[in-house]
Amino acid sequence: MKTNIITFLLLLIAINPMKAFESSDVLRVEDKKDINLDGKTEDDRNKSLTLPFGAYQEDNLEVCIISYDDCPMVTLSIIDAYGNAIDTLSSALTSLQVVTFDISNYSNGTYTLVITTPTGTYLTGMFEV
Repeated sequence: MKTNIITFLLLLIAINPMKAFESSDVLRVEDKKDINLDGKTEDDRNKSLTLPFGAYQEDNLEVCIISYDDCPMVTLSIIDAYGNAIDTLSSALTSLQVVTFDISNYSNGTYTLVITTPTGTYLTGMFEV
């Protein structure tokens, strides 16, 4: 009897193989692209291996900027290939706060993310839609 049950289960598995990660709820790592930021930070204590901000693009739908430290004022801008500001936000950010720009309606092309603070941070990173 045990042999029949085991045989039946093995046959069932062979006929109906499981499909891994078929759900749309699963985070697809390949759809998240880091945006490399270059530039200068406001003071020497921030000149380490990590910048005070990070950025990434998800699914050509949004650009996300994360603040790794409290920042009393930051301006985030997305500039098109002609130098026009498409989106701009000025705000105070807390540590680990994420700001998201909806880019789903952007035309295909190359854009520049610009991050500035009144104390001298000036970071830029390019991304494509």
